[in-house]
Amino acid sequence: MELLLVEDSPTDRLLMHNRLRRAFPKAHIAIADDAHQLADVLRGENCDVVVTDYWLGWTDGLSVLQRVKERWPRSRVIILTGNGGEEVVAEAFKFGLYHYLLKPDGFDNLVQVVRAAYESKQREDRNELMVAFVGSLPDAVYICDASGAVLSWNTAAEQLYGFAQESILGRTVEILLPPTIRNEVLKLHEMARGGQQISPLETLALKADGSTISIALTIIPIRSGADMIGIGCIAAPVTDAESGKAASHAVLDLTGRARRRSGAAAATTA
Repeated sequence: MELLLVEDSPTDRLLMHNRLRRAFPKAHIAIADDAHQLADVLRGENCDVVVTDYWLGWTDGLSVLQRVKERWPRSRVIILTGNGGEEVVAEAFKFGLYHYLLKPDGFDNLVQVVRAAYESKQREDRNELMVAFVGSLPDAVYICDASGAVLSWNTAAEQLYGFAQESILGRTVEILLPPTIRNEVLKLHEMARGGQQISPLETLALKADGSTISIALTIIPIRSGADMIGIGCIAAPVTDAESGKAASHAVLDLTGRARRRSGAAAATTA
């Protein structure tokens, strides 16, 4: 964990440093008690959590918050204040404040709030990494909610289907399905929303220009705990001409094939 304490009171600074050091013995804790030290720390590469006093002899916590967010947008900033009013706090939240604590009682909650802030930062970092990973995949990946609306759309999907992300988000997935097989593919989506993963199957899809392409489609249920919250679709182009012809003839049997596979898997499990 990378921590920064911005505090010009030696007594308060020592109190906070000691409590945080005991709670997070492996953390790197930087100190800034004047403008020059803050500028030096801000030249660094990363900071997870910043704890700053509001009333500083050389600046104020709101200015520190703004500078930190400009340098490290995902850093969590906590402001300690002895007599900050509601207007100050409201303004700070506009600039991305994570939490504020009132002195002196706030010292007792400092470790708990810093821990929560760090865990929040870690979750965001992991999510950012996952978004970057999905965006870098060579196959088209998109996510639909329970109603079939497209929620997420990666770069490969833009290239495969020809729809820019901003033009398809919120629209129904039916826009990607040729009318002749639309109902059958929607049945597969419904099966996936019921919890069944649909293994890669050759089918057809519509591009933004109205042309038809052959794809291998995988449909995966997405759960949050016990709740089914949507489906994820992975599509790869099928470039072989004969495979494309086969897909156009076999697509009406997609749901039957999927059910047979599901039944066979259940029988094997039993």
